[in-house]
Amino acid sequence: MAAVETLPNIGKELGQRLRKVGIETSEELRKVGDAAAFLRMRADLPEDACSHTRLALAGAVRGVRWHSLDKTLREALTREFKTAPKV
Repeated sequence: MAAVETLPNIGKELGQRLRKVGIETSEELRKVGDAAAFLRMRADLPEDACSHTRLALAGAVRGVRWHSLDKTLREALTREFKTAPKV
């Protein structure tokens, strides 16, 4: 099993945050999915759950840098982040 930091966009800090919410490997993140992983972070670490984190997780699960996500997807995820109720 590969460390979660082997995925694009996941550095030391985000890797530590993911571990705090129970996601330790790249396989676990892919299985959980970026949306559910972000919801966990938003519930447990609300100060660390920003729109860039949402985009980073989406890119990581898809195996790309978040800047390379389709523009329509990036816009949808940003809207989702802004309109989601705070936990």
